[in-house]
Amino acid sequence: MPGSTAATARTTRSRVNTRQRLLEAAATVFAQKGANGVTVDELTTAAGFSRGAFYSNFSSIEELFHAVVELQARQLLDNARALVQHLDEDWSAESLGLVLRGLMPEDQSWFLLQQEFTVQAMRSERTREAFATMHAGLRGEIEEIVASGLAKIGRRPVVPIGHLCETVVALFLHGMANDHHKAGVLDSTTAASEVLPHVLIGLSEPA
Repeated sequence: MPGSTAATARTTRSRVNTRQRLLEAAATVFAQKGANGVTVDELTTAAGFSRGAFYSNFSSIEELFHAVVELQARQLLDNARALVQHLDEDWSAESLGLVLRGLMPEDQSWFLLQQEFTVQAMRSERTREAFATMHAGLRGEIEEIVASGLAKIGRRPVVPIGHLCETVVALFLHGMANDHHKAGVLDSTTAASEVLPHVLIGLSEPA
């Protein structure tokens, strides 16, 4: 029994590691070629696995793409939770800006994948359902993080928290879009450090 338990644990760890490596490799490939421009062989080659490893974890490229997008979104939220801990009552617009700048992904792959997911949701009913389900699951977490951050600086929203969060996310994505397209005057750094702090302050009040 102990040997059997240990073997099962090793198998589980191996499967988790395989899935994680597929997700990491796929993020790079999807960012370069798009979800509709890749094959299973390209994805498995990038991860260093066989087709069997792919199909033991995912039923389709579409499923893998959705998993990559959700994983990246959750990683961003985990980072946000950690950064919120640096806020306190001795806050300023500058300190809020530093926290928000810390949320900026290190490269453009996150933005590219998010945008591709959005476009696919416009064209495919099945993807639209997956998009809605994923965002419904993440919405509550985003609202909790924003509310917690405001509470740590002694403030509360003056508009519904969902409206505040969607405003923040919209500006966040707009800045990243301008970074990518080299257009507009509001880049992601300016949005995070100079605009979003004042949006949060303006749409909140002392608690």
